[in-house]
Amino acid sequence: MIIVFVIDNYGEFSNGTTVTAKRTKEKLEARGHTVRIVSSGPIEGKEYFQLKKRYIPVVSKVSEKQGMYFSKFDKKIMEKAYENADLIHFFLPFQLSQKGVKLAKKMNIPYTAAFHSQPENVTYGIGLGRFGRPIAFFLYEKYYNQLYRHVERVHCPTTFIAKEMRHNGYTNELHIISNGVSDVFSPLKVEKNKDVFQILSTGRYALEKKQDVLIRAISLSKYKDKIHLVLAGAGPREKKLRKVAEKYGIDTEFGFFEQPALLDKIRHSDLYVHAADAEIEGIACLEAIACGIVPVIAKSPKSATSQFALDERSIFISEKYKELANKIDYWFDNPEERHEASIAYASHAKNYRLDRSIDLFEEMIKQAIEDKRRESLIRSKKGRQIRKRISFPYLKRGLSFIMYYFIAFPFLWIFMVLFMGVRFKNRKVLRKIKGGAVLVSNHVHALDSAMSGIAAFPKKPVFTGIRDNFKLPIAGFFVNILGTVPVPETIDETKVFLHELSKQARHGRLIHFFPEGELIKFDSELRPFKRGAFQIAEEASVPIIPIGISFHEKTSIFPLFAPNKMVLSVGEAIYPDIFKLRKESIQSLNEESFESMNALIHL
Repeated sequence: MIIVFVIDNYGEFSNGTTVTAKRTKEKLEARGHTVRIVSSGPIEGKEYFQLKKRYIPVVSKVSEKQGMYFSKFDKKIMEKAYENADLIHFFLPFQLSQKGVKLAKKMNIPYTAAFHSQPENVTYGIGLGRFGRPIAFFLYEKYYNQLYRHVERVHCPTTFIAKEMRHNGYTNELHIISNGVSDVFSPLKVEKNKDVFQILSTGRYALEKKQDVLIRAISLSKYKDKIHLVLAGAGPREKKLRKVAEKYGIDTEFGFFEQPALLDKIRHSDLYVHAADAEIEGIACLEAIACGIVPVIAKSPKSATSQFALDERSIFISEKYKELANKIDYWFDNPEERHEASIAYASHAKNYRLDRSIDLFEEMIKQAIEDKRRESLIRSKKGRQIRKRISFPYLKRGLSFIMYYFIAFPFLWIFMVLFMGVRFKNRKVLRKIKGGAVLVSNHVHALDSAMSGIAAFPKKPVFTGIRDNFKLPIAGFFVNILGTVPVPETIDETKVFLHELSKQARHGRLIHFFPEGELIKFDSELRPFKRGAFQIAEEASVPIIPIGISFHEKTSIFPLFAPNKMVLSVGEAIYPDIFKLRKESIQSLNEESFESMNALIHL
């Protein structure tokens, strides 16, 4: 394939985004792909398309201090770069990508984007720190309106930033793919200076990286005089940090290290500290962990890096330098525990290896290309009909709302609880779900979908049902008006059906499925599951909520109109595995859901 990377500052390898782009490019080329670069960076070559730098008053001056500059859109150069391309991938949400997407759309070329620019990096970069949250909120909105709402598939490096995007109204299909750790970062036994305890921290010298917190923590350590601190990086705050280190008398080494030298610094270190307040992933921390260096990581509401910690010994509350000092002393005092943890961390880092990330990235590209082929089907007459069945017009939506909440729900709740003897267990799982989810239930009663609806209250699920249900006298009207979606009958219909339901899940809706398909009344054994429900959950990055309905012998005159008492039990949420390829993840969801539901119906 011919893949085009559009990135403002390729060649400035002191920041994680360009390093990620470089590594991804090299790995894709090793797999036989052609990767073109469109940027204003200082790089030359056959597949490099040079743009001019774009100057933005005030902004450019500040951003260049952070190692970030912008590229000026040039239609002729971009068209040349796009020629015969299979896919365009945009790295940053600035003007170059915004205009680049419009051009890709005009040239009918599939495209994807990445979310590497965390708005908090901007607010910290201009010195506002945590006080810049209103501006960060505005930037999330701005990025979405100007770029991401035009992009179906978006690469986000961590679950953390995916949740932040969802929280800020992003409804894209999010591919959670780690930026990945190169195989060169691996454990290697080296001779260390036993008289020195070396602590490493890697990152730009910027406000949000909080290197000053680490320096202050070391000043409080009882082993202060034995510690050698290495601050690997570059940036505008170097002079400030040097003064802080001098003030507290900390033996500190500053400098930007190329990969071989950085590897040597990592392997000779005893501890890695990541104190950043805002971080999309923290690939530098992962590199240290992959080499078997035990980390201590700041836990911050705007940082993802603490997800790499295996236990509380490797976590401190952001900016709490006294707590950090205690964690440093703990690992100094317990070398045997540190050795055991080193092995565990090196093993854990295998989940984030670059080759696996490239597998997932390639899969995202192929899906984006397939999306382009599916567009004509979605726009066809049949496709529009299926979309109408899922996305109701406003009048029908309003009528469905009134019927569901003011007529169907109250009546069915009273009827089921008092006359059918239905009991609900563990409904709190459904109340905890903040966004969308896929509910899967065994199909054993004519009213089991209504039972699941009551369990999900106050949310109103989108139900799926066979077309024959819509033809029933009287009941068919209620099936239709209450929002049930007919299951498709052909392969082409299924493609549109699953795609549209995935969008509903990404918008926060609950989607209800009977994965067994056929209704068999009072059946106490599960039948094999179809994959549609799990495909939707995987594509939408939402959890599966298993629901098991079981029957128990009644011990009194209640229920009045049923031979048995029924219990609806809600299982714990099962999330797609972000480290697995799509097919593997769907199969895993299927198997885990089957096991969970089987346990629920045999309680």
